[in-house]
Amino acid sequence: MDIMKRVPIPTPFGVGRVNCYLFPENELTVLDPGPATEEAYEELEQSLARIGRGIDEIDRVLITHPHMDHFGVVGRIVEESSARIFAHTDAVKRLSDPIGYFKKEQAYFRPFLLSMGMPADTVDTVLELPEPYTTYQDPVAVTDELADGDVIDVGINLECVSTPGHAPGSHCFLAASEDAMFTGDHVLSDITPNPLLTLVPGSDDERTRSLPTYLESLRKVLELEEVAVKETVGQGGHGEPIQNLHDRVQETIAHHQDRKERIADLVAEHEPTTAYRIMKEMFPSLPATEMFPGMSEVIGHLDLLEDENRVVIDETDRMNLYETSEQY
Repeated sequence: MDIMKRVPIPTPFGVGRVNCYLFPENELTVLDPGPATEEAYEELEQSLARIGRGIDEIDRVLITHPHMDHFGVVGRIVEESSARIFAHTDAVKRLSDPIGYFKKEQAYFRPFLLSMGMPADTVDTVLELPEPYTTYQDPVAVTDELADGDVIDVGINLECVSTPGHAPGSHCFLAASEDAMFTGDHVLSDITPNPLLTLVPGSDDERTRSLPTYLESLRKVLELEEVAVKETVGQGGHGEPIQNLHDRVQETIAHHQDRKERIADLVAEHEPTTAYRIMKEMFPSLPATEMFPGMSEVIGHLDLLEDENRVVIDETDRMNLYETSEQY
């Protein structure tokens, strides 16, 4: 795609580099420029210089979702360029106050994780470990809020496709004329994104049911005419391009269906049981740094089983215990 340049930007996270996309036509547009680190800024600056442009010339920044490895450096870009910032409506508040949002999540998930069977000292460790990483993001004032179906002309038309699940306010950009979709972290080439638990946008006391929402968003992508014909290439937020987006989406759905059945078997084997015990059975060597994603994964599949009336929850002494439904 000659109208676009993919730039892998370094991050301090285990996921590795994040893919930034440059669109130099019809105003200079940057999609997902990376975290707030000097290394990320320098890589972006050098990549723009190679096409004869500078950071001060950036007119628009598009953000696929409000995770710091994708948007953290945007505040610095705005200081130098006065660029307009485009993001989904559901991401606006989190982008404007990422540290405040993180503290709200800490307050909510402490009692929640206890109710899921996680020991108190582990809960404290899990919720405090991410604190040093919160410096890799600056607040962002979104100037242009996006909704499903909105179109942005960056030399090609990019249509916003709302795909919540991996994060609230996640969306993809469909470039139908180029048989391409910029998928952020919604679909990736070599890993399955974790639909992380978080707060429902606008709420301080309600969590997302992230995995059921994520699977709905995957099916939505499959139903798009441009993807259904199996010719669309996915330009993901990490890794190499996805040569067959349709098939990769189906593989991701199948992965979660298989894992759901594995967790259903574990509930039946250990009932009544907690989400934490199932996580330890599924991932016995998981380090503390990965326990929140691990709990998100297990609770997401338990949500699916609950939606299918295959498990029931017994709330006993502020503890949620899962059992197989009698009809199963």
